[in-house]
This record gives sequence, structure tokens and C-alpha cells, in this order.
Amino acid sequence: MIGNDIVDLAKAKEESNIFRPRYLEKVCSTTEVNLVLSNANSITNFWRIWTMKECAYKAFQRKFSIKTIFNPFAFTCQFEDSEFGRVSFQNYQLSVETIQTDEFMYSEVINSKTNQRFFGSTLDFLLDLKTKLNLQSLPEVSKTTEGIPVLNLPNKTLPISKTHHGKFQVYLY
Repeated sequence: MIGNDIVDLAKAKEESNIFRPRYLEKVCSTTEVNLVLSNANSITNFWRIWTMKECAYKAFQRKFSIKTIFNPFAFTCQFEDSEFGRVSFQNYQLSVETIQTDEFMYSEVINSKTNQRFFGSTLDFLLDLKTKLNLQSLPEVSKTTEGIPVLNLPNKTLPISKTHHGKFQVYLY
């Protein structure tokens, strides 16, 4: 399964007020709300939960053909440590890795297959793949009829996940 999400923390600070009335209760379980509010890093914990839910949603959307309406309350998060956690959806659970810097919060589903991530523009991503895979022409990114991104190579189509927010964009493939 493949899914990722990033939040530009400066942009999120400008545009989001996670402490407005009832907002946390709309996107977080009671346990998650307590995790956010009982910690000195409440904003960081919130964005970690958010990115974990989003990346899991993308993975489950691909697996189960879920409608493209994100319902954050349908997903619950648990932190294992500062980097790893789990996201539950119905009777399923995914492991998630989170990378945090001063500039962004990034989470991706941990897959048994080795996934690679690429931080940068779409053109740079495609140029990098062309070189790595020794292709004659640039591969193409397209979407399925369900709106799920895929990478079109000369002889096959591969699942990818793309996330962008503010000044950051990341491909997972």
C-alpha cells in the first residue's frame, strides 16, 4: 500500500486555527484530542495526526476504492514513538513513518516493498526517473478514473502517491 502527506508548517500556521471551537473534535478521536491538548507540542502533534490520517486515507482509497471524500474521523492514530505510529480504519491497521523538520511534517505508509520518496517538482521527479531507469523519454504521471495518481512507464504502470502543501511537494513510488 502506498500513501503520503505533507504539511508546510509555516503555511499551516498562517491559514489554520486548530484551536477554534469544536475543530479538533471534528477531525480527532477523544484519545487524539487528549494527545494534542495534553502535550507542550500540541500543534506539532495535531499536524502529525493529520498527516498520518491523510497518508493512510490515500493508501486505503487505492486498496478499497473509497470515494474521494476524506473523513478524518474514520481514521484513528496511535504514536509508537516520535517517528513511528499506526493508523486504524475499520478492521485494518497501517504502520506509518513521520519525518518532522522545522519547516514541514511528512508522513508515509510503511510498505513491505521498499518505497522511494522524491522531494521536488514534478519535472525534476520525472527527469530523475528518466535517468535512474535509463528511459528514452520522460515517464508520465496520470490519474485513474478514481483520481488516483499512477506513473506510466513504457511497459508498465506503477502506483505512486503525491502530496503537496505550500512550498513542498513529495512523490512516493
